[in-house]
Amino acid sequence: MEKFAENLKLEILKGLPGTENQWQMASSDRMIRNFPRTPGADAKVAAVLILLFPFHGSVHTVFMQRPDYKGIHGGQISFPGGKRENSDDNIIQTALREASEETGVNPDEISVINTLTPLFIPVSNTIVTPVAGWMKKKPEFKHHPGEVVFLFDGEIKRFLDPSIVRIKPMEIHGTNIDIKYYDYDGNVIWGATAMMLHELLTIIRRGNIMLTVN
Repeated sequence: MEKFAENLKLEILKGLPGTENQWQMASSDRMIRNFPRTPGADAKVAAVLILLFPFHGSVHTVFMQRPDYKGIHGGQISFPGGKRENSDDNIIQTALREASEETGVNPDEISVINTLTPLFIPVSNTIVTPVAGWMKKKPEFKHHPGEVVFLFDGEIKRFLDPSIVRIKPMEIHGTNIDIKYYDYDGNVIWGATAMMLHELLTIIRRGNIMLTVN
């Protein structure tokens, strides 16, 4: 495993920033409605893969845009992932399987670094575990047209710039809210994805982990 991945793994083992850190990127609807931050016994279980890889000398990750359907998360930009299936041995396998189905990556080529703090999403009653993984080179992505509109990779270093964090009004299912988001080349990364990404960035900052790779 490359030095970046090794350093990230060691920094995660020191302890995770946790739920309070994730909620620093929460949008106003989550705050105003005072949504619960802990799941009930009936919560669904899911996982996403934060896939990290070297590209042009720097660490990148991949995002996907979901199709615009009537569900809660239709049209949003997210990490690859989805609900746990009964055939999954554990939550890490869920993340790897879903990422493979949606992006075409080979899970056998992914080195799992660790999991981050599970995030409860009240509007869909789902608890999502982010799984950080590393690939030695940028994979040949081939998205699933039925589940993914497009894929794009983002340079982690750029997310550390505070100017990329913005707030804007948005109408969600007939309700006007202010969303806090990362503006990456016009792509709006908000909600649970932004909250999980924020925890990863906090770990990288805390450990002063170098993002330059060979």
